[in-house]
Order: sequence, then C-alpha cells, then structure tokens
Amino acid sequence: MPTPYDWASTVVTCLLVFAITTSTLPGNANDETTPIAAQWVWVSRSRDDDLTGYFRRVFEADKNLKAAELRGITDFCRMTMYVNGQRIAVAENYGPLVSIDVTKQIRPGMNVIAVSADQWTGPAAVAMELTLTLADGSRKVIASNENWLAAKAPQDDWQQLDFNAAGWQRAVSFGQLETLVWGETPRAVSIDPFDDYTQWMQAQGSDAATDPSRFMVAPGFEIELLRTAQADEGSWISMAFDPRGRLVIGREDQGLLRLTLPGDGHGEMQVDTINDTLRECRGLLFAYDSLYVNANESKGLYRLRDTSGDDQFDEVKLLYQSPGGAGHGRNDLTLGPDGMIYSIHGDSVDLPKTFDDLTSPFREHRRGIKSSEGHVIRFDRDGNSWQLVAAGLRNPYGIDFNTDGELFTYDADAEHDMGAPWYRPTRVDHLVAGADFGWRGVTGSWPPYYPDHPDNALPNLDIGKGSPTSVKFGTRSSFPPPYRDALFILDWAYGRIVAVHMAPRGASYACRAETFIKGRPLNVTDLDFGPDGAMYLVTGGRKTKSGLYRIRYVDPPVEQPQPTAQQLARNESAAAARGLRRELESYCGRPDPQAISAAWYYLDSPDPWIQHAARLAVEHQPLADWQERALLESRPTAALTALLALARAQDRKLAPRIVERLNQLSLAELNTQQKLTAIYTYSLCLSQLDKSDQELATSIFQRLDPLYPEGSDAVNQRLSELLVTLDAPGVVDKTLALLAATTDPKQQLHYLHVLRSARSGWTGESRQAYFTALRQAKNFESGQGMPMFLDRIKSDAVAGLTETERAELASLLDDKAAPSADAQPTIIDRPLVKEWRSEDLTDTLAEIAAGRDLQRGKTLYAAALCSRCHRLGHEGTPIGPDLTVVSGRFSRPDLLDSILAPSKVVAEDYRSAQIVTSDGNVLVGRVLPGGDYRSPTLRIATNPLAPEEVTEIAKSKIESHTPSPVSFMPQGLLNTLTKEEILDLLAYIEAGGHARP
Repeated sequence: MPTPYDWASTVVTCLLVFAITTSTLPGNANDETTPIAAQWVWVSRSRDDDLTGYFRRVFEADKNLKAAELRGITDFCRMTMYVNGQRIAVAENYGPLVSIDVTKQIRPGMNVIAVSADQWTGPAAVAMELTLTLADGSRKVIASNENWLAAKAPQDDWQQLDFNAAGWQRAVSFGQLETLVWGETPRAVSIDPFDDYTQWMQAQGSDAATDPSRFMVAPGFEIELLRTAQADEGSWISMAFDPRGRLVIGREDQGLLRLTLPGDGHGEMQVDTINDTLRECRGLLFAYDSLYVNANESKGLYRLRDTSGDDQFDEVKLLYQSPGGAGHGRNDLTLGPDGMIYSIHGDSVDLPKTFDDLTSPFREHRRGIKSSEGHVIRFDRDGNSWQLVAAGLRNPYGIDFNTDGELFTYDADAEHDMGAPWYRPTRVDHLVAGADFGWRGVTGSWPPYYPDHPDNALPNLDIGKGSPTSVKFGTRSSFPPPYRDALFILDWAYGRIVAVHMAPRGASYACRAETFIKGRPLNVTDLDFGPDGAMYLVTGGRKTKSGLYRIRYVDPPVEQPQPTAQQLARNESAAAARGLRRELESYCGRPDPQAISAAWYYLDSPDPWIQHAARLAVEHQPLADWQERALLESRPTAALTALLALARAQDRKLAPRIVERLNQLSLAELNTQQKLTAIYTYSLCLSQLDKSDQELATSIFQRLDPLYPEGSDAVNQRLSELLVTLDAPGVVDKTLALLAATTDPKQQLHYLHVLRSARSGWTGESRQAYFTALRQAKNFESGQGMPMFLDRIKSDAVAGLTETERAELASLLDDKAAPSADAQPTIIDRPLVKEWRSEDLTDTLAEIAAGRDLQRGKTLYAAALCSRCHRLGHEGTPIGPDLTVVSGRFSRPDLLDSILAPSKVVAEDYRSAQIVTSDGNVLVGRVLPGGDYRSPTLRIATNPLAPEEVTEIAKSKIESHTPSPVSFMPQGLLNTLTKEEILDLLAYIEAGGHARP
C-alpha cells in the first residue's frame, strides 16, 4: 500500500545490531507468545541531543547456517543498517516492525552489523533480534542490549569488522520490548485457505446456537452459551446493557428485546419486547436517561425515553433522517468524552450536506460532487448540533473510544477487488478529526482506482480478509492486562473476535493483533461488557440462529507489569503529541486568523499524524492567505506537504507554478514518503494542465524518469503509472523488467494494468512477454472482480495492437489456443543416469559462471517437469515457489540442495497438507492458489506429476488439517540428467527463464 508510515506495510526495514543475548528457541506453541529478548537501546542516557547514534556488534555465525532473519523497530529516529560493510536498508522514522532476510549477507565465522540512527524529536531508541536458523533446525537469537558498542562520532571504518575502537562505549538500555505490541502475537489473525468465508451459513436452519465447546478461546478464558434465540425472537444484530444491568438486543428484522439475566447468570431469563416498530436497529447506546438507536432500515437515528416512569419507552423521537441505501448503512453509536454522541455509517448512506464539516474543503463532497463513502457524525444529546467528523470509509460497523479519548473503528474491505493491487484489506482506523481515509464507493466500475494516497489519513493496522461488525475496548472489563486495554474487533464472516493491542506512538498508536476467540459457526454481530466485567456477545445476521454468550477470565489474577523506561518516555511524549494534534485539529471546519501561523511549522513534523493535522488546518483557511508561502517554503517535507495542499485546491492557474517548484527539489535525495508525496502532487497537477502546457509535462518526465526504477516497490508503482501516462520513452522495457522480477501477484497485476495503456516503445519480444504474463494472471488468488479486471486489461491492451501484431500473437490472445497442462510431459521419459546427491555436484557449481547452454536448460526445464509446478519468467504454473528471482535469494548450493532433497526444508507457504473430513476421508496434497478466496470449497492437487488434477472439498466438512513434512515436489527429478545437463538447467533458472543464445 502506498500510504507512507502504514504500520503494517511501509517500506523496508529496520534494525539493528546487537548484543550477545543468545538462546535456543523452542517451536512456538499455539497459545504462547515467544518472549522477546531485545531491549531498547541508545547511545547515551540523555536523549535531548538531536544527534546521530552509531551502533555495532560482532558475532560468530555457524558454517551450517540455513537462514538469518533480522527483525527490529525504531523509536523517534531514522536509521541505516549495514551487514559486513554492505548497506542493507533504511528504516524511516515512525516505521513499522519489520523483518529482513539477511542470509546472503552473513558468512561463516565472524560478522558485524553496524547501524547509524538519526534522532528526531522524542526519546530515540532502537531494538532488534537476529534469528539464526541452523541446518539441524535449531535457532539462536542475538538481541540488542547493553552489550552493544555505541558511539557519537566514530572513525570512517566503523562499519567494518576491523575498526578503530576509540570513542566507543556500551549502549544504554531503556528496557525490554513489549512482546504483544512489538513481537509476534500468540494466535495469528491471518486467514489461510482452510478458513471458510461462508461458515455463517452453518447457522441457518439450526435448532440451537453453536456449542461453545467447538470454539477456540485465549488461555485463561472460558466461554458459555447463555441463551439460544427462540423461534419468535428473530436474528440478533446488536446489544447494549441498560443502566440497570439488563441486556437490550436489536433484532435484524424489527424491534428491540430486553433480557433480564438471573442474578447468577444462569437459569431462566425474562424476555420482553420493548419496541416493535424500528427496523434493523444496528446501533444502541444508553446515555442521558435515553436509548439512542440507529435504525438502519428505518433510515433514521432515534431517541427513546421513558417519560411516564413505567419502564417502557413511550417516547420515540426521530433526531436525524439519513437518506441513502441500507446495505452499508447506519451502524453503531458511542458516547464521546466531549459529551457528544458519535454515529458511524457505511458508504450506502448519503453524506450530510448541511452539517458543520471538519473534513477538507478540497474534497469532492465539499465541492458539490456526489461521493459515496462511509463517515462519522456527532451530535449533542438533543440533536440540536451536528458535525461531520471523518469520512472516506467503506463499511465501518463499530466505533469506540479508548481511555485516552481517541476514537477507533474496524473498516471493511472490498471483497470484489481481492487480489488486485487496488484491493484494501480490512483495517483498524484511528478516527481523527477531519480525516479522509480515501475510500469512494465505486466498486465494480472501470477503471479501478487506488483508494490510498499520501493525503489520506493513515490506517493503524491492516487485518486482512474479513467482514467487520462491532468493536469495543476492554476498558469496562474485569479482564487482566493487556486485554483490559485492547480493542476487540468482530469478524462476522470468519467467526472470530480479534484483540488489538496498542502502544502510544507519537500522536497515534502502533498496533498488533491476536485471535481472541474463533469458532465455526460463530457469526458474531455485537459485544458489550456487563456489570460483572464479563464480555457478552451475540451471534446472528442474515436470518441465522442467534445465541448469547458470556466470556470470563477464570485464571488467577495477573499483575500489570511495571512499564520500562522506554515505555514511560514514549507515553509522556505521546501524550504531548496527541495534545498538539488535537490543538491543530481544532482549526478544522473554521477559518481562523491564527491557524496558519500555528500550523505551518508542523507541516515539517516527522510525526505523520501531526503533519496530517497541520495540513488540514491550513487547507481550512482561505487559499489566498497561504498559497505564496507554500510556493516559497524551503524545508523539503514542509514544502512537499504545502505543495500537496495547494494541488488539492485544484486551481488550474496554480498548477504550472506548483510543477516549477517541484522541479527545483532534489528528488533523488528524498525519502520514500517524500517521493510518494512528490509523485502524487505531480499527478494532481498533470490532470490540471492543458495542451498548452506540454513543456511542463515534458519537464515532469525529465524529472521522474531518472528515478525509475528505484528501490521502493511503492514508488515504482506510482512512477510507472505517471510515466506511462506521459508516454515516456523506455517505460515499457523498464516496467516489463519489474514485472519479470517480482513474484508478488499484486505487483504483477499492477504492471499489467499500467502497461495496457502504453502505446509506444513495444517490440515483438516485449509484446510476447506481456501477453504471456497476462495469461498467467488467471492463477492469481482473487475476488469476484478478477475475471473482469483481466478481461478489461486484455481488451485495452489488444486495442493498442496493429493487425500484424494481432496475427503474430494469435496463440496468446486466444484463450482456447493457449497451451494447457495436458500438453506438458507428465513423466520423465529418459534413462536413469545417477541418483544424484548434493556432494556429487557442489564442487562443479562454479562452472556455471563460465557460460552454459541456456537453450538446452530451457528444454530440460520442461523435461524434468519443473514447468508443471513452478513459474519461471513468464512461463509455468505457480503451484510451487516462483523461481524467477530465485538466484537473488538463494546460493547455488542451496538451490541445488532444494531440488535434490525437496523435503529437507519446505517453505511454510508451500507445504502439503493432510486433511481429515467429517465423513472419515483422509487426503494429502498441495492446496492450490488461484480462484476466489470466498469459495466454500478447498482445491487441492494430490498427484505431484499431474498438479492440474484437482480435488475439491467442502470447507464445512474439514474436521482437521495438519502440515505434511514431505514436500509435494517429487524426489529424484534430476536423476535422468547428466552433470552437464544439470549445470545447464541451473544456469537457465539463474537466468530467470531467459534462454538467449
């Protein structure tokens, strides 16, 4: 995702180097969190120096090293990392926890990792863990601590193994990393092919709610079923406890129920109907002696009150009639610390036109253009004052405040777009005032758009596939830390509750997630915490059988751990940052003579949330008051932020001046976020230039072309779009090279999508490569939209062909004529040469460098059946790992070893599975990629010599599945090849499938 500073997905990297805390790790247990050994460290106790800190550590690596992974994080600094003198990566300030594969950089014997870290405002610190995996499967961890060497001004050789030790001292430790936020959570939230998107259907036509013994719940907690909805009680979609501890439940069809729980929580419940007119009450909130209700199908927000004292809601008053549809509709409510009531809506509900609007005046909606987007409104207790707080969401259902008074939601993805580069996963969003998260309700239209831009508010955490319903902080629970501070988010489709753990970081929060409870079916719709501190949740929706469940913590009490020095410093800094952000947000929605002077300095803030608030504050002021200041700003980040704001104003007279100012910046010296901002600003200006501005358009090409390609995938994607639009010379060849080099299907589809519009720079060979790659895209995992996306890409690309080119490419353009798996060999029809072992060939691998017969290697690639399961270049079926860039990731001995002994090390993503079904069948095979991930059936290949033979299993019938230790790849595939032929085959693989003579 292109948005800078996204915790889950920004660019490369981090960190650092280390101390010798070494231990052997056991395998991760399902319900345990592997402790983090790393400590936060800095070069000195005082962190007010605004300096650059240098760190290094020497360590010894075993000659039998199989893999090395470096994981780390930074606080309030930007750093560059080196391994054995080689620059590895740059970690930007406020970047995420990241992992780097450094296997190729580490050599047997002594090694050194060195890091430079440029401090920003705040308590700077760095932390890391290096995990070394040996051939026997054992692991050693080397982690940052006070045994590091640190310096403020080292000699030039500080990155090398041998260096001048003058001025170096021990690093200062500020305590351990917090495992649940910075480490691996114990129960992953990722969705695998065995997860059933349609599990909720199993709750249709059932006589009872699901037995809780079938659920997985976090250790220390127990879950019990309190009630199954009776036949006349409908399906349940919302819940809230009233001031007397009774539970009010919203029916999916119509009306409200009130359940009076017995004192001990068991036994018969009293059930009363307290409303039978309001339809589909998705949001319930007790506040101000009233019950506020978002009635979706009634298309309104209502206040219910008991004015007669008979414990009935005799007054039902409509406070806000909201026009629009009801699918992604009127959702949850919450009470803010400001006394206002907050209501969250999906993109089917029309944006209000008469409310005070805190979002930017440059948005489409503010300029009178209809825009479908989820949004947040707030109002006072009587409905006399209304404001639009935030927008640009898809279908956020739940909404809640944390103890800091900050507002969060869990927003939906667009399942239709799954697998496409413009797909945006479900995500946790911090709903800051004035935010626009970029979503516009145009799913299914063409061309697709990218919902994430540098001017969006930032997401806090990408969750992945799912179907969000309610959210609630554990503040009122009797749960132990850290669950009492977690945000619980509900995923209706996959039947789970996810606990999101947060740590203050700058003006927002860093987040990690774990699965708290999961079941099948467990179609969770809402939750609340009762007077007893237990979690209560209801299931239902789409007329499914509903149940009321209670989750309690039953283990001995857990003490809150004492905060580390780094936590205390970070929390103090974060509180100040949130205060500053809120002060800047106070200028949203109103012109103020003080706003520009108050906000301008912070356009340069390294904290992206403060920078965002400062830009919004400026955009709310009259354009004439700040446009010249924007054009004259010299600080790079501030200049780019101000120019972006200016371009968003869409004043055509300003576009040429903005381009001229951008052209004065040294683009090559900008960091990733700055480059993305510059490219996006150029694109906004380009859309505003007319034909008379061709010279300016040419200047944009001249500025951007030398950058393309560069080290960042996100930057390359945005550059490719703009340069193809400009019809830049050489862009086709550069983009095809990126297409061939990447193994990421989303990146591949992006470049296929971009190149469809290129009308010059093609050759016969490049056309062949493009349409071959496009044909391969049918194997991508996808949503319902993928076939249409591929058809439109192909249609647009074919429209640019001459008749001669169409004739030359006929076999590729005709899907029926495309080579099928049936045309490939299924057996190796060659005599046995030798049962090869790695040691038979290791000494001869250097001969590959002397030049090999790549054409013969290509022939052998098919003869050895490699093409049946592996993509190489633009050929082959991606059932197994993509081999296109394998030489850049593995050494020749490792590549040879993986072919000769495929079961020795099996990548996690490519393991075969043993599956047991409810009717007693046992199958072993490779789960196949491709197709719609929402399918209720699992596709597996059970015959490695005929991977196109597919067996389908209903996911609802899968009782268990376990990974197989045996690779799907058969052993002995090279036994019919001579030594010279094997070397030719390896050379062909190293060449990425290019068989030029």
